[in-house]
Amino acid sequence: MNKARVIFHIDMNAFFASCELIKRPYLKDKPFAVGVRYSSKGVLSTANYVARSYGVRSAMTVKDALNKCPNLIILDSDYKFYQECSNQFLSILYEYTDKIEQASIDEAFMDVTDIEIHPLKLAKILQDRILNEAKLPSSIGIGSTKFLAKMASDMKKPLGITVVRNREIKEKIFPLDISDMFGIGNKTSPKLREMGIDTIGKLYENLDNLHEFFGEKMYTYVKNTLEGKSSNVVDPTRWNTLSSISNSRTSPHPLVDETEVFEFLKYVSDITYKRMEKYNIKPFTLTVQIKDPNLKVISKSRTYNEVVIGEDFYNKTKELFEELWNNGPVRLIGVGVSNFLDDNVKVYDLFHLDEIEKEEKLNNTVKEIDLKYGKNAIKKGIK
Repeated sequence: MNKARVIFHIDMNAFFASCELIKRPYLKDKPFAVGVRYSSKGVLSTANYVARSYGVRSAMTVKDALNKCPNLIILDSDYKFYQECSNQFLSILYEYTDKIEQASIDEAFMDVTDIEIHPLKLAKILQDRILNEAKLPSSIGIGSTKFLAKMASDMKKPLGITVVRNREIKEKIFPLDISDMFGIGNKTSPKLREMGIDTIGKLYENLDNLHEFFGEKMYTYVKNTLEGKSSNVVDPTRWNTLSSISNSRTSPHPLVDETEVFEFLKYVSDITYKRMEKYNIKPFTLTVQIKDPNLKVISKSRTYNEVVIGEDFYNKTKELFEELWNNGPVRLIGVGVSNFLDDNVKVYDLFHLDEIEKEEKLNNTVKEIDLKYGKNAIKKGIK
């Protein structure tokens, strides 16, 4: 009998706001949000829990938020700092296992099946360490599948630890609102509600009648998921490939302000570039991707005569993005690279002819020694 997997979903609470509190602890008891301060089109990324008590929410316009909470403090986004905070909480997780799949900047799955610590005790250790060392509050969901772990982490915030077992799906998952189901998007849940399906339980009850509505693939996903048979595989390499490298990030709200759009582009671009540096990759081809609030995806690629590295990387990324963007709202930005330079193949130009001449002289000398003293009489040394 196969051993049931134990999957954690670690989700940072009000992540951007929590990051800002690290820099500005004096805001702890004040209502504040992260967004664009000086823009009529400004939309909030997130709000701290004090602001939420006034009805302020993510994706709310600055104008509406200030109507609900006139003393609301609005901070500009600092994506570079948020990435640093993300790296810090992830480094704590890696001390326990390398079976980690990062789902976004503020959440990750862990397979802790083989860790010899009781799951509830381990969850408490992780939560306390992330709070004390990274200064970030988190909620942890525990389940036998990634879906159950994800759903569990959403059930108690902030600083919750929740277990959902397969036998508890009907008790804990079925009563939830249909919009709370992971995998059911914002476009699908209103359509289901129009059909009278307002809870996850009703979705399961009527699933056979929705085969055509969902299509085979989605139908199978929903059925398996709600029967506790969905994926339990935490894949650390899910987003990695060395034939190409790409990173995309979804904004908590549609980006409409130009300053914020380009700040977000720089943030995603920097993530891709750090991965390029990690693998010593020098690409010739650059790709930019945009997804709008209606989930329409467009992309543009360009291959250059030179490798795209250094300051050129963001400059060319920005040029490509500007050609692609129609100034409409942006929900997701992706930056990818491919067509890598093979460092084993030497590329010479007129400025490197002296290197060619030196190498040819060395090769000729080696051949002369081989002829006089026998083949392999001289070999390359090891540093």
